[in-house]
This record gives sequence, C-alpha cells and structure tokens, in this order.
Amino acid sequence: MSFFSMAQADTVQNHIDTTKAKTKEIDFGNVKVIVKDKKKHTVTKDSTHNSESDEWLYTDKKTYPKVNFEPTFGIGISGITEEFTNYGQNSTSVVPTSTASLTLDLAQSRNYVINGNFLIDFTKNIGLLTGFGFEFNRFVFEENMQITPKGGYFVTDTTTAFSSYKFKTNYVQIPLMLKFQTNDESFKVAVGGAFSYNIGSKVKAAFAVPDAEVETIVKGNFNVAPVKLSLGLRIAYKGIGLYANYALTPMNDKEIMHTDGRINITPFSVGITLGGL
Repeated sequence: MSFFSMAQADTVQNHIDTTKAKTKEIDFGNVKVIVKDKKKHTVTKDSTHNSESDEWLYTDKKTYPKVNFEPTFGIGISGITEEFTNYGQNSTSVVPTSTASLTLDLAQSRNYVINGNFLIDFTKNIGLLTGFGFEFNRFVFEENMQITPKGGYFVTDTTTAFSSYKFKTNYVQIPLMLKFQTNDESFKVAVGGAFSYNIGSKVKAAFAVPDAEVETIVKGNFNVAPVKLSLGLRIAYKGIGLYANYALTPMNDKEIMHTDGRINITPFSVGITLGGL
C-alpha cells in the first residue's frame, strides 16, 4: 500500500506519480490523500473547468519497451512430408539405399518443446517474442525397419520383429516472432520463425529374443541436417495455447536415395502449450 498527497489550488495542473486502486480518496481542499495499490498512474488536479469543485484526472503510466520472461512447455504430434524427385535418365546407374516406407504412425509420434520466452512489448498490443528453447521429436514408422546411423538409410527389416522402434531428433532453438495481444494480455498470438540446431539423434529399439526382451540405443548422425529453419504460429489464452511449426529446410542432410526416387523429408509439429505462448 502507498500514500500520496499533494495539490496546489493556484496552479492549473499538478502531476503526481501514484498508484491506481478502487479505494477511497479523501479531499481536504488543497490536499488529497489517496490509498492505492501498486499499479502506477498519474494524478492530475485540473482547476480550469470548475473553480468550486476541482477535477482529479487519472491516466495510466506505462513505459515501453517492456520485457517479461515466460517459461512454457508443449506437447504435440511430430510429422513429416515427403518430396519425391524421379531419377530420370540416370535411373539405371542409381543404386537405391532406402527401401522402407516412410509413413509414420502419428498416434505414437510425439513432439515436446520447452520454451524460455522473452516477451518484448513495444506498445500495449504489439511486441516481439524471442528467447531460447529445446525441441524433442519422436518418429515412429508403420513399417518394420532399421535406420542406419551413418548414412541414414531406411531399410526394411524382415528378420527382426521390433516391438518398439523410435527415431529421435533433438534441437536447441531460437525463435523470433511478432506478437499481438489484447489490452488485458489474456489473448496472445505470435507468428514468425525459428532457428534450430541439432544437438543429437538416436534410435531406441526393443525386440524379443528367446527368453528375453532386448532394448538398444543407437546414436549417430542418421543423415540429419545440423540446421533447421522453420515457420511457426502460437496462440494462447490465459496460459493455455496451441502451436504449429513447419520446417523450411529438409530434415535430411543429403537426399534419400529411395526405390521410389530421390526423397527430401520435411518435419512439422502441432500441439498444445501450458504456461503461455
């Protein structure tokens, strides 16, 4: 709580920085006592309009730009799109290295994000979103296959029946998005892009052998490009939000030489966030 008092009757306007609250104000003529909360505003005594009853004018006082930190967590679905190119006249000299279908089991493919957002407000309604974060993707394919750790070849496996086969890619990312919000900041929208750097890829597999269940973790490059550029959209209402991301660059570093042709795969993700944008 804070108390501010001051007024001069013989001046046109006196500005006093105080706090805005829905509490009583006691006017002793030239002196007004105000009990307020901690939301800053300006009190102005204006004696130009009414000499008998002075008017006290209140105006919110906020300084911009304003910076806030907002940690959020998101969970959603990881997916990919495929871009095919025919081998053309050189098809006879090309030896495909990938044979398996790249169709995902979307019910098991997951995307997890941890965001440390810096929200920079230029005005009450417009600002920027930047910061840092981590993205973890889990891809589960419908076909029984193996992915080679060095070349990233997708090979159909007819000898080992995997009970679980998860291909995981991990990134650190820096977003840069234009942010819009309502006056009370309950509803927010951010649109822009993100720069992501791959910090590791691996396969976690499980399969059965006589009298045992074997789990393995294989780490490698898996032909994953080190850098990913993507577009993103985030929407939040009172701490609960939605997000969607689509990469502008392929996930694979080199073209996948598939039996169906040259393939580039592009990742995308959609999900919900807790904590804000």
